[in-house]
Amino acid sequence: MNKAIFLLLALSGFGSWAQAQEIYNKTLNEEALRTCLFLDDDQLRLRCFDDATGRSLVVKDGSSPEAAASIDGGLLLYRRSEDSTLSWLDRRWELAPASKRGTFSVRPYQPVYLLPVYHNKSPNIRPSSPNPANTVQPGDAPENLDRNELKFQLSLKTKVMENMFGDNGDLWFAYTQSSRWQVMNEDISRPFRETNYEPELIFTWRSSWSEFKDATGWEPRLLGLSVNHQSNGRALPLSRSWNRLIGMVGFERDNTMIQFRPWLRFPEDTGDDDNPDISDFMGRGDMLLVHKSDGHEYSLLTRHNFRGGDDSRGAVQFDWAFPLTSNLRGHLQYFTGYGESLIDYNYKSDYLGLGLSLVGWY
Repeated sequence: MNKAIFLLLALSGFGSWAQAQEIYNKTLNEEALRTCLFLDDDQLRLRCFDDATGRSLVVKDGSSPEAAASIDGGLLLYRRSEDSTLSWLDRRWELAPASKRGTFSVRPYQPVYLLPVYHNKSPNIRPSSPNPANTVQPGDAPENLDRNELKFQLSLKTKVMENMFGDNGDLWFAYTQSSRWQVMNEDISRPFRETNYEPELIFTWRSSWSEFKDATGWEPRLLGLSVNHQSNGRALPLSRSWNRLIGMVGFERDNTMIQFRPWLRFPEDTGDDDNPDISDFMGRGDMLLVHKSDGHEYSLLTRHNFRGGDDSRGAVQFDWAFPLTSNLRGHLQYFTGYGESLIDYNYKSDYLGLGLSLVGWY
């Protein structure tokens, strides 16, 4: 076994045979390796292997920068090969130490898709708000909108701080943009009807509550808190915007993930508020359910204002990404309810889209 481990060190990118021999003689503890195998906690087991193989010693004391670089390179290859064994939330949010990839690299956030066919059953030709300055007046001409348009969404994030508290706690910056383009509406020169811009600062925390998992089968893996701004960047009377503090908790089980996000809107001065009643229509929280099976990804997103009776309002969006080729998937989207976009935050309609999915949820 000793010779096998020594050969593995030399052939896995640790530099010269002499460097491999030095690291092997200085740090390898076979008894500790055997002990690591019986640790149940994933994070403790990983740290145990780091200590037993000498990675933590070489990297921390700086005694061999070349070896440290080689170890990191080898670990990166290991992480890539083991990526399929990481959970969904680990892969998307880099929660486990083995999934960490450092800061300032672009990562997916929300789905990225292109829907050349996007049908709106009942376009909102007179957007309104309780604020008169944000309402199309009766004397103004209604918007000449086509029911069919093109919709696309871009979304990415990057980590700006990693392991803020020991080996846990990351800070991310995210940006999502969704656009609705009246590409077939020649009468009004094919304008972009509505584009929503959504920058966000997100703090994530790895969670593990084994008792809950043992009792329910669901693992509470992700905790998060974000500051979110969303606006459409338009002039009066079509300007819409709001700012929120959003909580986040994510659970996973086999090929299914569920995420809950309650939020609080930051108050604004009454006279400057584009949409004072937006929480009554866009809701005060959402739930996302994602399931993957045989290359298909199904997601259900629901929003609600947490009110009952006649004041109960919200929305439901269903997305299905299905295989077309090895690198491309089709995308079907159905939305019903209030707030498909900010300009329609208090307007209810049904939408159906078909196109291509470039990046899914997980």
